[in-house]
Amino acid sequence: MTSPTTAPPLLEMRGIVKRFPGVLALGGVDLDVRPGEVHCLLGQNGAGKSTLIKVLSASYQPDEGEILWQGEPVALATPQAAMDLGISTIYQELDLVPDLSVAENVFLGHELSSAGMSQRGQTNRAT
Repeated sequence: MTSPTTAPPLLEMRGIVKRFPGVLALGGVDLDVRPGEVHCLLGQNGAGKSTLIKVLSASYQPDEGEILWQGEPVALATPQAAMDLGISTIYQELDLVPDLSVAENVFLGHELSSAGMSQRGQTNRAT
């Protein structure tokens, strides 16, 4: 079995640049995420954390750089295209439902079901 540190990246963001009028929000950011890893983006307000995630989720288009998913370059034109690959974003904790599990919150709005029945086991595994 391959450990997360030696597995090839599931997601790679290379040289991501995002500019807004008068502002360089991202100046060539790289990010690798391997299977089983959990990452936390930390930084001061204005450091580009939200901008990077919005590029990953296709809410923003990068001005430069590339995104690879499972080693293949992808063009994420819309948030739905990102979600079709399994890339989903939960913005802030305001969008969470406290009485739902983490997995249920991740799939909120696009729940996994079969014949009208919730697929909790599949939801947990997918999360």
